[in-house]
This record gives sequence, C-alpha cells and structure tokens, in this order.
Amino acid sequence: MTASNVPEVMLEILADLCREMSPEQRYARLLTALKQVFPCDAAALLKLQGSSLQPMAVKGLSDDALGRTFVVDEQPRLAKILLSREPVRFLADSELSDPYDGLIDGTSDSLHVHDCLGVSLYIDDIPWGVLTMDAL
Repeated sequence: MTASNVPEVMLEILADLCREMSPEQRYARLLTALKQVFPCDAAALLKLQGSSLQPMAVKGLSDDALGRTFVVDEQPRLAKILLSREPVRFLADSELSDPYDGLIDGTSDSLHVHDCLGVSLYIDDIPWGVLTMDAL
C-alpha cells in the first residue's frame, strides 16, 4: 500500500454511494477497494441475521463461502469481532479456529487461514455485521 492510493480508493468508495447498483455489486466493489489499501488474501462482508452471520460479499474465498451461514456462538473469532467496537486482530498463532479454513479461493488444498483482522459494523448503534480480512 502506498499513501498516494488511499485517497483514490476512498474517492472510488464515495463515488459508488451515488451510483445505482445492486447491494451485491456495491458490497463486492467495497471489498475490492479495501483489498487495494489493505493487502490480504481474503476479505468478507457478513451481515448479522438473527444469531448468524451471512456473507454478503467475499473476495479471495471460494464461491462456497457465499452460501454458508456462520452461527456466531460456534465461531469464536467472529463472535469476538462482533462484540468489539474496536478492530480485532488475531495473530498467526491464535488457537481460535478460523471460519474460513479450507475456503481460500484457487487452491485445491485445505489451507488454513491464520492472520485475521476484523471490525464490527453498526448502524444506529445496532450491530449490522462484520468485515474481515485474512492472510495466510
């Protein structure tokens, strides 16, 4: 990442707010822009629906990830992210299981995701979901 491309990426995100597009397109474009600023192997935007998180868009994860539902109580990393108002980082040696293990796009092996950064998303002080970025 270079400091010079951050304003450009932010302008792309802001411009998209004025464009007519489906939520799926908007979410995918947001993840593409974020991956330009924050180098990572995978990124996902998950919406809280009841007690589960449903992927709305993924980059770097298999298409199978979009069809999954992650029960928050069964995913300690996602639960910790959702309950925090600060970004949460899981180091490579974290013993907490990663919900994306085996879902990295373009690999035939069951690769394990290690480093992870996540942030909870709130609208009007109500949890909406989480944004995650993962690296091998």
